[in-house]
Amino acid sequence: MDARIILLFFAIICTTVDSSGGLSYKLNDGNEIPAVALGTSLGHSSEGTRVLPVNHSLAAAVQWALEAGYQHVDTAPLYRVEDEVGLGVSNFLNAGGDRQRVYITTKLWNDAHERDEVVPALKKSLAELRMDYVDLYLVHFPMAYKKDGSISNTDYLTTWKGMEDAKTMNLTKSIGVSNFNLTQMQRLWDNSIIKPAVLQIEVNPSITQNELINWCKDHGVIVMAYSPFGAILGRAKDAPPPKANDPYLLELAQKYGKTVPQILLRYLLDRKVVPIPRSMNKERIQQNIDILDFSLTSDEVEKLSAFNSNYRLRTPAKWYNHPHFPFEKKNLTEEQIQYIIEHSKED
Repeated sequence: MDARIILLFFAIICTTVDSSGGLSYKLNDGNEIPAVALGTSLGHSSEGTRVLPVNHSLAAAVQWALEAGYQHVDTAPLYRVEDEVGLGVSNFLNAGGDRQRVYITTKLWNDAHERDEVVPALKKSLAELRMDYVDLYLVHFPMAYKKDGSISNTDYLTTWKGMEDAKTMNLTKSIGVSNFNLTQMQRLWDNSIIKPAVLQIEVNPSITQNELINWCKDHGVIVMAYSPFGAILGRAKDAPPPKANDPYLLELAQKYGKTVPQILLRYLLDRKVVPIPRSMNKERIQQNIDILDFSLTSDEVEKLSAFNSNYRLRTPAKWYNHPHFPFEKKNLTEEQIQYIIEHSKED
């Protein structure tokens, strides 16, 4: 039997629903990943700086999510909230929660891509999270930078050896990558001992990522989707349709008795993609997990995918000059790129 057919069959049979009603997918390393994750990036202010939680508001949101039935929390050092995630999980466990039912994903930042930097970076995250291990550790971007912000020539294949070290040391149960393109995924796959179990990328009806997701399905790699609402619920002036008041989205919401955000999240689940909705609002946190009692038809998924325009919410131009920059580049001059680099406040 062809290897791709075997992997596809493996992916189909390894979608499970546990006793609590939580949907999960089997990874290619034998572990399972819950199918909906709480996002913990709070985004950026209008000035370009990171928004940070106050009065342990994110810790409360994490605890609310776990109490509402989430089993998966996604975070990263970049977001500067790992300590809040750790506090929220700790509060949940102290109230009687089970660590085995809490799945934590965190990531390796760009300035720790040397092989011998990976494990120390993960151990730092573990200290912030108050944990002995994480369930999933991802390379946040394929691009390596030095601590002073200058470009490093470190190959992501070298970084991956450090990720393999971390898994071998049982500091993480699974390893994967984020923001890699198809060429980079294939190269990593062909040159790794432990294969990536997960790819986290932006996916929503405005950027469907069909080719990359199909590659992942062929190789047994589970896709996680950040920005699951894209610009559909946002205020980006240059964003293409649809918007939240699109007639077809409203039609689906009425048909299933759900909100438009719930339709967008279910769209991803019906493509076997793990959505990562983020919210600090208790009611919306609950709504975002209340998507397991219905499914869209294949025709409805296809019609939503027809909105695709390959529109990305963020394409960080300050990294354009890196040889491993993974995305298509907007048409900017060298002077414009340099200006962006010099005036970038954070990440």
